[in-house]
Amino acid sequence: MTRQKQLGRPFSATALPGAASDFLLEPLRIYSPQRGRAYRPEIDGLRALAVLAVIANHLDQSIAREGFLGVDIFFVVSGYVVTSSLLARQATSPLSLLKGFYARRFKRLLPALIAMVVLVALLFCFFVSPGEDLFHPAMRTGVASLAGVSNLYLLRQGANYFSVDNSFNPFMHTWSLGVEEQFYVFWPLLLLVCGFGRGGADRVQRRRLALITLLLLVASLAFYLRFSLNAQADQAFYLMPSRFWQLAIGCLAYLLHRGGGGVRDVGIRFPFENHRSEIATGLVVALVVLLVLPLPLPLLNGLLVTCLTATLLVLLQPGRGLAASLLSHRWIVTTGLISYSLYLWHWPIIVLARWTIGVNRLTILPILAAMFVAALLSYRLETLFRYGQANAPWQSKPLLFFPTLSLVAAGTVVGLQGPMKGSLFGGRYQAETAETSSNKKIDGTTISTANCFLEPTAPLPPDSQSERCRAKPHGDRPTVYFEGDSHAHALMALAHEILQKDSYNVSLFARGGCLAPYFSPWAGGRQNEEKYRLCKPHAGARTSHLRSALMPGDHVVIVSFIHGPFESAASGLSYRESVLELARDVQNKGANLIIFAPLPLFPDAAQIPFPLSLCRVEWFRPAWALSSACDPVRVNREREINSTKSVRELLNALNRQAPSLHVFDPFPSVCPGGQEFCSTHLGGQRIFLDSNHLSDAGALRLYPSFRAFLERIEAESPHRSFPIRSTPIPSSPFPSKPSR
Repeated sequence: MTRQKQLGRPFSATALPGAASDFLLEPLRIYSPQRGRAYRPEIDGLRALAVLAVIANHLDQSIAREGFLGVDIFFVVSGYVVTSSLLARQATSPLSLLKGFYARRFKRLLPALIAMVVLVALLFCFFVSPGEDLFHPAMRTGVASLAGVSNLYLLRQGANYFSVDNSFNPFMHTWSLGVEEQFYVFWPLLLLVCGFGRGGADRVQRRRLALITLLLLVASLAFYLRFSLNAQADQAFYLMPSRFWQLAIGCLAYLLHRGGGGVRDVGIRFPFENHRSEIATGLVVALVVLLVLPLPLPLLNGLLVTCLTATLLVLLQPGRGLAASLLSHRWIVTTGLISYSLYLWHWPIIVLARWTIGVNRLTILPILAAMFVAALLSYRLETLFRYGQANAPWQSKPLLFFPTLSLVAAGTVVGLQGPMKGSLFGGRYQAETAETSSNKKIDGTTISTANCFLEPTAPLPPDSQSERCRAKPHGDRPTVYFEGDSHAHALMALAHEILQKDSYNVSLFARGGCLAPYFSPWAGGRQNEEKYRLCKPHAGARTSHLRSALMPGDHVVIVSFIHGPFESAASGLSYRESVLELARDVQNKGANLIIFAPLPLFPDAAQIPFPLSLCRVEWFRPAWALSSACDPVRVNREREINSTKSVRELLNALNRQAPSLHVFDPFPSVCPGGQEFCSTHLGGQRIFLDSNHLSDAGALRLYPSFRAFLERIEAESPHRSFPIRSTPIPSSPFPSKPSR
């Protein structure tokens, strides 16, 4: 029976359970023993070591602390194997070299990748609410992976102030495929520049390629070190130019290994040739130790793993020495053969488990079983497209078939986050509720996180952007302007209530990390950091905008994270002067300045290291699967009031001094009097997203007291413009401001 017929044999649904095993393992039986003379099983052994290290690290970092460096091993092996594939071909022209290479790459990589992206996208839509912050970034990562650019997309996402936790993005691992696919575009072109693609490869061409590769390796390594040493870890991690040195060292290993033009062995002898197998064994042990018990210098670990892998590719010989024998063991080689499929599927299965039953001692075995079954199915699909059905379109026209199939898959994933958004979700989804989301919006307006929240390093926006962050459905009625840092942004739900239920227009504009009103110095001199250099000009621009936009009766609400004592007398004095200056500007326009007093501050334990919806029980997420991090965190109420005493006293003094200044205290709304502790949860809802930011539910709890506060100001204001309703205000630690 031919290979094609064996692969195409239908699997009967009525077959015995043993037939299911046969179905999964059949491609391994067919292809494992039928390798060419140049096949090196120890390379598949290195692949197995790499993928097992990555899986162990992703399941539990304590098992293999630097196991993620298995990806570095993959890069080195990939450089070696791809160079081998290109130089071993007797291409008749540059075009035939390129066409043959990309056809082989497409058939090797894309079938399994496309199947994984589509199936995982469907499962992700079923288990994850479309209201999650991570929903769109995750789905877009899947689309980007089909174009080979997910590493670039993830790099851009990582710079976001509200960047999502990629530990819950099922396509995060495709960044490495993006690096490799970009290498596949570049590397064959370099070979053409060196003269390959016109028959065989002679020594001159090899030496030219080796020299250029070495120069590019040095340049890439310089990029990598520069990024790593200048706190640009994401650039060092994701960019192909800063990862090329690892692929290039694999390319050089092949050129050295086949330096004499032989098929199976090195063309030159080494100084310790007689101890070659012992050295290789020692290097394998060192490689495993680095993956499990790394050195304390992370940068050095990556360099050593890369160099050890390249050296092993040169030193290892099939069947010679303990290391080669272990790496060539049948089960190790089998794992190496399916390593690509294992890598594709291990991470999505871990992530989907995190969204459902959790990753723990009870679920670890089902997770591992699911990984290997998915990998075997994926490998069967891969071999079908690589070797089966010679007359199929993917065999005759792979350069047209696979890009078309990728576009169809990408369109499917785009549809799942567009027209079909939410249609597959199997849990409880309330479209009106986004209590766990950092990406907010006010329906019916252009006020949203995307338009009205700036990263600390974002350029100063044009004046026109301010208008996009102002909603005026009530004509010439007063406007409430929310200004400040991320804590002002957290009040978007409150702004939405005021706009919908009252006769106020609303504006909201915030820049993350920038205290308002601007003063100097901050604690630890943070105002001098490069990240915050635009805070001062931003404050000036916002003040200028308010001077021109404010009308009599408007309210400017300043919300910023100023909690404990000022670091120095100079800081307190600067803050006082900034508040009074802003109050004078606002008063000159006949408006009012409202400053939010401090909220309770919870310990770091209140910071949940995963999406908050994972604290919600669903039919697919039982109560026993919820993390203990979901439990409420409490702080002593009286101690919190005392810890903010200096700020409260200063605000109270300014409250008496400036006629236009009013201080609103949110504290009693989120931590009512008469109880000993403040909690991150109230009335069965999570009211704090972390140690200091309110959730939407928390922001909405402020509405009654804040609305009553505005009514009181309106009652005393000469610019009163609409009837006042009497609403009680919760008791506050602040003394009441006397009437003027």
